[in-house]
Amino acid sequence: MNEYIDNLIFDRVQSDVDNATAKGCISYTDLVRVEMAVAWISKILNKYGYKNAVYKRCRMNWKEGERRYESEMERIRQNIIELRTVYFTHASTPVTPQKIAYTSIYQANAIEKIIYDLGKLVENCFPGQQHFAFRLGSRALGNRSEL
Repeated sequence: MNEYIDNLIFDRVQSDVDNATAKGCISYTDLVRVEMAVAWISKILNKYGYKNAVYKRCRMNWKEGERRYESEMERIRQNIIELRTVYFTHASTPVTPQKIAYTSIYQANAIEKIIYDLGKLVENCFPGQQHFAFRLGSRALGNRSEL
């Protein structure tokens, strides 16, 4: 389980917007969540030899009430494009938007679904410690039999 990937939101529906739920209102917390997930994916890919430096361009200090400038949204979009270029995604992964404006739930869902799909692929291909947690001496691992 990965907090950066598993916390992404891509199941927003119109009632979230109509009822002004946390999912339906884009805020600085959404930008922080997206940027942290992109940075995590980038660091793992860098660690395993995929050359990109997206994490150096991630901004994780968004503040409440801060304006989202078009240049910042384009930077996020370019980071997503770069990750897609150095790695791969499922055929079902949404296409990267031409512009990130957060004008619809569909675009917001697509952005986080792209990052989620990338993150799950990376997590499964380069599992690291999050998939190899166990207690020594409690039971046999794999196909070993107990003596």
